[in-house]
Amino acid sequence: MEISEAQILIVDDDRMNREILFRHLINLGYTNISLADSGKTGLEIVDAQPIDLILLDMMMPVMNGLEMLVRLKSNQKSRVIPTIIISALDEKEMMLSSIQNGAEDYLIKPYDRFLLKTRVSACLEKKLLYDREALNKKKLEVAYEELALAYYQLEIVKNELDALSHRDGLTGISNRRYFDTVLEREWNAAKRERKNLSLILFDIDYFKKYNDTYGHLAGDDCLCQVAGTASQVVKRPRDTLARYGGEEFAVILPDTDALGASFCAEGIRDRIESLHIHHIASQIHPYVTVSVGVSSINPHLEVAISQQLIKEADLALYEAKREGRNCVKVWSNKGR
Repeated sequence: MEISEAQILIVDDDRMNREILFRHLINLGYTNISLADSGKTGLEIVDAQPIDLILLDMMMPVMNGLEMLVRLKSNQKSRVIPTIIISALDEKEMMLSSIQNGAEDYLIKPYDRFLLKTRVSACLEKKLLYDREALNKKKLEVAYEELALAYYQLEIVKNELDALSHRDGLTGISNRRYFDTVLEREWNAAKRERKNLSLILFDIDYFKKYNDTYGHLAGDDCLCQVAGTASQVVKRPRDTLARYGGEEFAVILPDTDALGASFCAEGIRDRIESLHIHHIASQIHPYVTVSVGVSSINPHLEVAISQQLIKEADLALYEAKREGRNCVKVWSNKGR
């Protein structure tokens, strides 16, 4: 806003005084001027439209200038409008009271036109600076809100990308990289808390023959069904089902002994067999089946590395395949 475009309000019950002040302001280059013949009308104008400066007569009936000033300064919207009191009373107490109640200045009639110009210009400069500061503050608040929203959206995307980085692209369950991370974490927790930790490894029997017979698209669908069915068995929040590689899957079972792990493993094997996914190339069953190996650590035994758990589960899986497949084998602790 240019100062010459400022909205000025003259409040004076005397018509001649209003017109004289109006002409003076017009000659000074101000064109947006409103007139009020009473404090009540002045307050109504202030409430209805933006005002940048008020020139207020002190001596008015019903509501004098000081009373209107108090009303203006008690309102959050109008308190920032600079107000110049114009009065024929040259009394120090009146001047002091006006300034104490928020008036920017006090002019005594008859006022000097040069002094009027200087005081009006100074008040409008102050209002202009206030408006700019308020606008910049609002812009800054909007910018902060937009930045906060952007950070929030970025965090959502980050979390989504982080989740995707943990997921197998085909089956939607955890991938091998996430499996390695969780196993190490749970391994350390088991040693620290002296609790059991079990691992299940299982893979689809004769899966290569399944792909050769039905095609790779059917093979992918089979993998997804196996993963989805296993996830219905592995339900505890800390349990982790992952695609270990190709047609092989793994389940990490914190705070679970060999008996509990074998029960979970048998549930997985049985549910997958119950899917009745046809597999005419299987040498053991007309439907898709899995072989399962289980390993479990005892917190009272010293086991150096987490890879030992994987090795033993893998050996148990090998035993399951050697003994005819479609079964669960638990690695015996006697080997330790």
